[in-house]
Amino acid sequence: MGVDVFDGRLQGLVLAEAEFTTDEEARSFVPPAECVVEVTNDARFTGGPLVQTSRQELLGWLAEHDIHPGTS
Repeated sequence: MGVDVFDGRLQGLVLAEAEFTTDEEARSFVPPAECVVEVTNDARFTGGPLVQTSRQELLGWLAEHDIHPGTS
């Protein structure tokens, strides 16, 4: 897996990317427990949109996935 750890206004965001050579590999993949949400089909979590987003916007996107950093 490739892992990107962000800082600055995206601090705390960690994205992991797994690549597979076959569909069978992809289907049998079990992500580590630390992976809390699948964002493969959410284009907002790709390079261009991430570069342009504000922290508030990112927090809104995360909230849509029921992730609320900094809350208990």
